[in-house]
Amino acid sequence: MERFARILPLLLLLAGAAPAAAQLRSVDLYAPRGFGYVIGDTLTLTAEVALDAPFVLDPASLPQPRALDYWLDLRQARLADHGVRDGVHRYTLDLVYQTFYAPLEPRRMTIPAVSLFAIDGERRVPVEVPAWSFLMSPLREIVATGPGPAMVLRPDISPGPIPIAALLRNLAAALGVALLAFLALAWQMGWGPFGRRRARPFTRAARAIPATLRAPAGDPGSPASGYGSALRMLHRAFDATDGRGVFAEDLPGFFERHMAFRSAELEIRRLFDASRRAFFGADPAGAQRDLPPADLVALARRLRAVERGTL
Repeated sequence: MERFARILPLLLLLAGAAPAAAQLRSVDLYAPRGFGYVIGDTLTLTAEVALDAPFVLDPASLPQPRALDYWLDLRQARLADHGVRDGVHRYTLDLVYQTFYAPLEPRRMTIPAVSLFAIDGERRVPVEVPAWSFLMSPLREIVATGPGPAMVLRPDISPGPIPIAALLRNLAAALGVALLAFLALAWQMGWGPFGRRRARPFTRAARAIPATLRAPAGDPGSPASGYGSALRMLHRAFDATDGRGVFAEDLPGFFERHMAFRSAELEIRRLFDASRRAFFGADPAGAQRDLPPADLVALARRLRAVERGTL
């Protein structure tokens, strides 16, 4: 009986430790190669943790990126929760380290263990990711290990040429397309030499009428009259557009053949009325009152816009 009393506390301690041990299934550490690292290299350790449900890893116990030593930094800590399956809660913890140690000879370094905690309400169980060691190498040897001088650093690699043939071809193609687009726009708008082609009589008239109106004033029926010449220019533009002489009584047929000009029908009839009054009614002053020179210029520009298809 006395012997059982001495063993009883030990049995109680083991009974309490068994459930705690069962709460942590495993911690498996996966590491990269253990050699060949130099100053500035990064390496990633992966720990797979298995816990008995309903225990979960305490997020507050995860390590924070920081300097762990004068030669080692923890750059990143990533935790992936894979959920519960068959009563086991599984996690993957990736720890990214960077080393700044510059050894003079190959030297083994150790990354310290990481202490975590698993929790279930008020219960708290420690989880430790084990330490891991690796071999660091010097950038160059200090003492020669064979005949001849110590290893000499190679010079920097000369910058190689960047292939730009494809870029130049693409640039030339893009410039060609842009040039063709500009020429098409100039042709459509009648810019530069394109404004002189026969297909754009109203464009030529609109360009010439402002200068013509600045000619000495006189009888609108006289060739010397700037106003009369401007009227004739617009009438010649109507003739060239329709391919025949266009008079006031021909306007309904003109509008049927050239539907775009219907938008300016009132102004066109006003032009023909003013022309009849100037050339056949012997009333040049009344013609200019009906269609002042400024309105004549505006009409020419509107007919040019209709001809270009921009109105």
